[in-house]
Amino acid sequence: MDQDYSNNGINSLNNNGLSKNNIEELKEIQIHMYQFLEDRFCNNLEAFKQYYPEIAKKYESYNPVRHFEFFCTQNGVPNLFFPEENEFFYKTEDPIQYCQDEMDKFLTTAKVQQTKYQNEYDPFGQIHFKYSNHAVAIENSLPRNKELLIKDVKSFPNCLMIGVGLGYHLARLYEQVEIENLVLVEPDPDLFYASMFAFDWSNLLDYLHESDHLIHFIIGSNLDQLFLEIESVYKKSGLFLSGSWFTYIHYINDKTRQTWDEIKKHFDQIHEALGFFDDHLFATSQGIDLINNKHKFVLNKPLKKEYKDLPVFVIGAGPSLDHDIPFLRKYQDKAIVVACGTAIDSLYHAGIKPDFYVNLERTFNIGESTLEILPDQKFLEDIIIFASDTCHRNTLKYFKNTAIFAKNDEPFFPYLTAYYPELENIQEIKLSNPVVGNAGLASAVYFGFENIYLFGIDNGKKIGSTQMHSAYTSLYSNRGVVDSGGSYQMEKVLHGNFGGQCESSFFFAMSGHNISFLLQMEQLNNKNLTCYNCSDGIFMENTIPTHSEALVKKFESLRDIDKKKFSEYVIGEKTAALTIPSHAFKDLFDSRKFKEICLKALHLLDNLPDNRVDYLKVMVKVSEYISDLMTYRESFYYGSILNGSIQNLFILVSRALYHSDDESKCVESANRIMNLVKDFLNEAPELFSYLPDYVMWDHKKYFENGLVGKDTSYGKAPAFPNRFEIIRKQFDDPCKVFVKKYE
Repeated sequence: MDQDYSNNGINSLNNNGLSKNNIEELKEIQIHMYQFLEDRFCNNLEAFKQYYPEIAKKYESYNPVRHFEFFCTQNGVPNLFFPEENEFFYKTEDPIQYCQDEMDKFLTTAKVQQTKYQNEYDPFGQIHFKYSNHAVAIENSLPRNKELLIKDVKSFPNCLMIGVGLGYHLARLYEQVEIENLVLVEPDPDLFYASMFAFDWSNLLDYLHESDHLIHFIIGSNLDQLFLEIESVYKKSGLFLSGSWFTYIHYINDKTRQTWDEIKKHFDQIHEALGFFDDHLFATSQGIDLINNKHKFVLNKPLKKEYKDLPVFVIGAGPSLDHDIPFLRKYQDKAIVVACGTAIDSLYHAGIKPDFYVNLERTFNIGESTLEILPDQKFLEDIIIFASDTCHRNTLKYFKNTAIFAKNDEPFFPYLTAYYPELENIQEIKLSNPVVGNAGLASAVYFGFENIYLFGIDNGKKIGSTQMHSAYTSLYSNRGVVDSGGSYQMEKVLHGNFGGQCESSFFFAMSGHNISFLLQMEQLNNKNLTCYNCSDGIFMENTIPTHSEALVKKFESLRDIDKKKFSEYVIGEKTAALTIPSHAFKDLFDSRKFKEICLKALHLLDNLPDNRVDYLKVMVKVSEYISDLMTYRESFYYGSILNGSIQNLFILVSRALYHSDDESKCVESANRIMNLVKDFLNEAPELFSYLPDYVMWDHKKYFENGLVGKDTSYGKAPAFPNRFEIIRKQFDDPCKVFVKKYE
């Protein structure tokens, strides 16, 4: 901390008409200010040593990057001055009053913001939807005040704050609102260092500790890692907290703008893809099934140099695929061809032979709807299926050879690996959701390819177009499958890959986000990874928009690939079956242990409080209990399969807590939804006891009364759904025999 400016600055103020007495008085004030700053820093450092030792260690002997000095006027309030830029941080004589006024102004308009869930159709018979839909019905029945302000409710689950400055605004915020969880992102470590001299962190940290409120610091984070750090905060304290938020940006400059832009891109993903209980049970049973049946997994040893540089066509069934069919026909032997989901139908009818078929779904009827419809089943014989360990046996049966990845956001494989370390040799796959195009790109990347081209991965349609899929896709053209409404509800307008605008849906927009984020993460580790987007759909960051016409010269010069040799390499060297004794699975998935965990969570929900602040703390305590389970090998799986459904329901409880300014009515409504949480925790152990035999649709045998499990506190259990038929009409496909075409 530099004091040189105190004399130079005061002398310069003489030109503004200060008297000699004023100047001497100001010098005296400056001297006292610097002693105050040193004392405050020492007190704050001790507080951080107690509560956040990693921050104390960082700043105990910190050297700022930028030169700054403290200065004050006659009021003695410290301000920050940057001599090289010749500017004050707060352009005011009284920074504390300025920050208080700014916070007051903000809170007069800051509205309650919360994620809203809709009623969801359950096609397969899952208790998650039973409880979630009952909770949604309760929440929808509440008379929500859409103009409700944060200051009206005097407490709130979550604040995301960008910029600490000198910290003066924090005191004003906590005077008016009890924040259960504050995530403070300061992109400039120098400013946080300065705040340790000026702001009374010691007092605030003591208060937060005594009141059991949460605060998380993310200081100077690299933008590429920022989202992962923010996500980890919510994973520990409760993902439900991210479903209620307000954002306060304390100061505006290039760093805070970039920080906010990065957070905006990703924040909703924290609570939009939580996963849920039944899906995890299905995935576990199906993973065990494919291990027992010796399906081959992808090994994480590097792809041979001769193959990693090969061009790879990752092909979806989007409408722009039709434009590129001539190019793909002509050069299909010069690239590895990966068909994503229904694109295998498109390519079959276009005369293009894939080397890989990609399956995303864990559902039971994908095979019969997209594979069995192909008249020439010999077409599938030498195609290798890319899938994750969640894949249903009904899909795998169409292929002789498999290349299975370990899905990193499912608990099954990490849990298994903790007990069988040799499974660390299996390649994991990330960000393979929410649509099959994501799985296609992720499969190519994690298999080891570095030269990737996307075709028909449109994630929407150009404005003015009515077509959602390639005309070569018989499923939509001739078999009555509907591609409008539902997940195809076009509710967003996004920039097009080649300019213009595209209509997109919630899932397609998420797909585009996940494609760009996957490439962003993996390109940090591999500068050679390149992805060309030849699709005329939405623009996706970190891909290179490229018309197929611009690639002709390049591909003309390439040699044909020896596909037979490559296939032999994949089957013989790059994949392997696993050997785990089948009896081990019953021991690993202990139903008694899971029931004890559910009972412990239920105990934490006894004697629910009568106020919002303590109610939030109960949900945080349950979330931290589950998070703690997920940190230990023995309990990781049990906590993981509970977390998504619990957090989903807690988001709905939080909405009920803040639907009006009448706290007692809000708590009463929250109790109704919390009763559903208790019902869920009471029923979940019964389903768990069926492992490892809980394969999707075959699990219907456990619901002999035709209902999805038990009744809830607020309604009867719904009827088990009828078998979901994808194909709506018969079609006599004239393409009886597959013929490869080059023109």
